[in-house]
Amino acid sequence: MSSHPIQLPDALQNRLAAQLGPGFKSFIHAMSSPPPASIRLNPNKPTNAFHSAESIPWSYQGKYLDSRPRFTNDPLFHAGTYYVQEASSMFLEHIMRSVINLEENHRVLDLSAAPGGKSTLLQSLLTKDSLLVANEIISSRNKVLKQNLTRWGGDNHVVTQSDPKYFNKLPGFFDIILVDAPCSGEGLIRKDPAAMNEWSEQNVMLCAGRQKRILADAISALANDGVLIYSTCTFSESENEDNMSWLQAEYDLEQIQIPIPESWGVLSGSVGKPGYRFYPHLVKGEGFYIAAFRKRSISTPLKFQVKHKHASKQNEVDFSDDYKWLNNSDRYVFITREKHRIAIPKTLFEDYQKLNQVLRITSSGLYMGKVYHGQLKPSPELALSRYVSIEQPHLELSQEQALDYLSHIEIGRDLNLDPGLYLASHCGFGLGWLHVLATGQIRNKYPAAWRIIHRNQR
Repeated sequence: MSSHPIQLPDALQNRLAAQLGPGFKSFIHAMSSPPPASIRLNPNKPTNAFHSAESIPWSYQGKYLDSRPRFTNDPLFHAGTYYVQEASSMFLEHIMRSVINLEENHRVLDLSAAPGGKSTLLQSLLTKDSLLVANEIISSRNKVLKQNLTRWGGDNHVVTQSDPKYFNKLPGFFDIILVDAPCSGEGLIRKDPAAMNEWSEQNVMLCAGRQKRILADAISALANDGVLIYSTCTFSESENEDNMSWLQAEYDLEQIQIPIPESWGVLSGSVGKPGYRFYPHLVKGEGFYIAAFRKRSISTPLKFQVKHKHASKQNEVDFSDDYKWLNNSDRYVFITREKHRIAIPKTLFEDYQKLNQVLRITSSGLYMGKVYHGQLKPSPELALSRYVSIEQPHLELSQEQALDYLSHIEIGRDLNLDPGLYLASHCGFGLGWLHVLATGQIRNKYPAAWRIIHRNQR
């Protein structure tokens, strides 16, 4: 526990004191304590790790940890068997399970998706033939989003980098839209005290206005009877309840009531206002707000036709060599763009073509690799996919070997392996590729941008 209570900006402290009343002292005490560590397991890459950890009540796969380890020193983290995510934000799972039939296929948009916590959560819940569109307009954050979805190992997502206004061109397209809106970040001050230096009442109001614009841009893309979920990591009513009241007044939306056990410590929004609040003195998590609505107005039907000329001419290319890389190659349409081979689930290909006409797509389906002289050079993304063929030669690595591999340290020459390409794995989960030369030398094919740096630091 911190030796001194947290010092909030005066205006923020006064507002929270008024908001919380008698609970403000407990709030300050909680904010002055170390934040809890939590992860969410990948149900499609099951592992026995963390099986004894305390469960997060609103998440089937969420776990609290006794301490925060250095996750970059864990090969299972790099293999995508779990995601390091703040516990309160996992409440999205409870909302999805409460209001959505998860046995049906859905089109889902995560409008402000980076770094990917909620996108990977959504992908875990959705059927394999559902479509997840994860959007992030900032280039550096888009790259992080792509990497995290890659580690998660799915193939039914499309990553886009488009301003929210472009989604107006997809009227009624999505069944579910999540707007995890950029906000003032008040709820994360405990995790990131530097955020206090950037806080101001002016910034709060700027964020509230930006959130309204994003919501206005997104709403037309929601189908009739579709579900809109809005969330922030701030305590501000201006960014939360007030914006949701405005949204209901401007659009024909019905608030969805979510059943919540009292023992969870989750509060309903301010009196007479929509949504649910998480305070760190009442829940084991950070500050968070979330609300869900159902769209009642009739949407304009999607009118444009797919321009098939933009699609790759997959019938003119022999893809037979690609089939060996995947467990279920019949599931895919294979396309090539500038020698880059992509496998897109057949059930989602038409949707992909529609999206490609109006949005900037940075990643889609399963990126298989680049074609050289008619042969596929498999990508690191393929190695992390849960669909990579079990028939591929594997090299199972110990904990230490896996860390050497992830740090781009030579594993050794004494493994007595036949020359060729091997899938490097740990505990049965793919990490990347190794190339064994005729000399016995092992070439590490793990991407430079993904390597562990300063491995032994604690």
